[in-house]
Amino acid sequence: MSGRRLAAGAVAASGLGAMAAGWVMISGPQLSLRDAGPLPPVQGTVAGGLALASPPQSIRGPGRFKAHVVPVAATVDGVLAVPEEPDVGGWWALGAAPGASRGTVLVAGHVDTRESGLGTFALLHDLPLGARVVLTGADGRAYAYRITARRTYRQDALPADLFNRDGAPRLALITCAGRYDQAAGRYLENLVLYGKPTAKDRLRAVH
Repeated sequence: MSGRRLAAGAVAASGLGAMAAGWVMISGPQLSLRDAGPLPPVQGTVAGGLALASPPQSIRGPGRFKAHVVPVAATVDGVLAVPEEPDVGGWWALGAAPGASRGTVLVAGHVDTRESGLGTFALLHDLPLGARVVLTGADGRAYAYRITARRTYRQDALPADLFNRDGAPRLALITCAGRYDQAAGRYLENLVLYGKPTAKDRLRAVH
């Protein structure tokens, strides 16, 4: 059973008001950064020997999947500080920027909140393989990715390579999944969708 269906079942069984004592994913997906390794400065598209990184401002995909995106970092506890709003994604600002020649562009968002119910990132549970996702930067440049894989991890077992800029260029979209633990105040798993840049990944500027 998918994490989305588990979340929906919890809503139907207990109601949104009683679903959580606080934020669902209180400080965002429980992404431990302790083992991520050293993180160099953000690097984006390279032109003329200069790094021209532009942070993503929005993300969109099939159907109603569309969200504003803001840069985020980690809390003092080593947890990714995802925006509280369920329709806003957090871009890991020490990872790769859209258009980078290497590394992971990581964007995470709440699956739901006590006040607002299911959010935009809950739609990740239904996003099919092959779906086209577009990130648009603050400079108006847009980059397209195709979703190629989906994985579910325990929240304490996310791959460390999600947080660095080594390896082939890719997109990672993250939200919560699995059972909600009332005592711990969080979901027990994270859903990760992986995407690869399309053959012609930079699109016309979007306004």
